[in-house]
Amino acid sequence: DQCGCCKVCAAQLNQDCSPTTPCDHHKGLECNYGNDVTMAWGICRAKSEGRSCEYNGRIYQNGESFRAGCKHQCTCIDGAVGCAPLCNNKLPPASSSCPYPQLVRKPGQCCFSVDCSKGSWPRLPKHQVCFLSIRLSVHLLHMGQMLKILKENISYIKRKCPVQVTEWSPCSRSCGMGVSSRVTNRNPECKLERETRICNIRPCLLIYSKEKKCSPTQKAPKPIHLFYGECASVRLYRPTYCGVCKNGRCCSPRHSRTVPVTFVCQDGERLQKSVMFIQSCKCSEDCEHLNDVALPSQHWMYGDTHKFID
Repeated sequence: DQCGCCKVCAAQLNQDCSPTTPCDHHKGLECNYGNDVTMAWGICRAKSEGRSCEYNGRIYQNGESFRAGCKHQCTCIDGAVGCAPLCNNKLPPASSSCPYPQLVRKPGQCCFSVDCSKGSWPRLPKHQVCFLSIRLSVHLLHMGQMLKILKENISYIKRKCPVQVTEWSPCSRSCGMGVSSRVTNRNPECKLERETRICNIRPCLLIYSKEKKCSPTQKAPKPIHLFYGECASVRLYRPTYCGVCKNGRCCSPRHSRTVPVTFVCQDGERLQKSVMFIQSCKCSEDCEHLNDVALPSQHWMYGDTHKFID
């Protein structure tokens, strides 16, 4: 009210008003006492400065409420008409008490209401079912044609750009952390690009048994962190290493797989690198690069030049 001490329902257009029963000022209404300001009661009227509204051929005063049909309640607010829906057309979710809710319009009612009386969805008339079946068949036929065109385009792209992938190169180091690479065009641009992965055939300080067997079972004694520069892997891994072979033969990976590994650096930065994990090894006379572990120990000075004979 005007005293600011009590909450009351605001009076609407053409309703009685007083200091204790104020008009709805949100709708531009004020209490009109006529020419006698000493009267205790007045009538809610639109403020003189508010503009009237024209809606569907009728003039409404500022603040006046009216119904637009049976579904909307409208109000004239300073020349503009605002309407709010009177019907709730949202279908409630299914529940145990109403497993198959439906919106139906009962005779004599304007708004839809929820009907839970039927235990199943209403059956469509036969002619509607036939019509929907034809539309569905046409739609599926169209989708099949589009799928065929898509497959032809993919096949054309594959013919135009056949996938090319080379084998992974030998690890750049026979012991310790090295790098292996390959070339592939498996990318959207179909361009030849070089892929790299981190590899570790064997630790340089690994001590092998006297039997010197080439075995893929020489795993790290316990799970360890992998390192890439000053960055360590987030997870622990127990990698497999290749041993050494008898008679000076080289022990190299036979089968391996590439796994993305996440590393975290000292400054908190995270990066992901591809890492080679050995699955099996082989002994071979064909040494693709020096097998440092199998060679006798030598002391090479800086600047020495050595020629190796295959």
